[in-house]
Amino acid sequence: MTVIYGVAGTDGRALVRPLLAAAARKHWGWPALPPVERSPRGKPLFPGQPDRWFSLSHCGRLALCSLSDSPVGVDIELVRPRRPGLPAYALSGDELSRFDGSWEDFYRLWTLKESWCKREDAPLFPPRNIPTPPPCPHQSYAGEGWRAAVCCDGPPPPAILWLELEALSLSPPPAPTANYTQRGSLP
Repeated sequence: MTVIYGVAGTDGRALVRPLLAAAARKHWGWPALPPVERSPRGKPLFPGQPDRWFSLSHCGRLALCSLSDSPVGVDIELVRPRRPGLPAYALSGDELSRFDGSWEDFYRLWTLKESWCKREDAPLFPPRNIPTPPPCPHQSYAGEGWRAAVCCDGPPPPAILWLELEALSLSPPPAPTANYTQRGSLP
């Protein structure tokens, strides 16, 4: 079974690890994360856990974490204009013939490509050689200003489970140093 958890904050990159911990706690009941290692290509994994897979993605203020009992890949991208030649570079001829010309549609296709590569632990380049739709169960997701996708082995989740920042165990800010003197009151 595959699930996707998401969170919005100020920095998606800083949220992926706390999101992974919160997702594993909610989905698998783990009180703490086991060690995380990387495959030779760089895919993060839990060593010695053949039935516990995850994939992480972040863009802007958004972060996603997909958990599964089999290989999984997830990707999220903010929809924003890029250089005009990017679709012709990234999409195959068949994809270009189905492409509606919008950046929303481009990022729908791009996130499918990237999520498949993450699932397979395969290189993304050249992107036009990555098939869409991918040859595995997959799902695209859309929200205001973003697109996302997941590739997995079983049925993809129908929706992303969005968490509040409070659900993440974020570490507190560092304590003041001994020579720090507070002046005035905090708001």
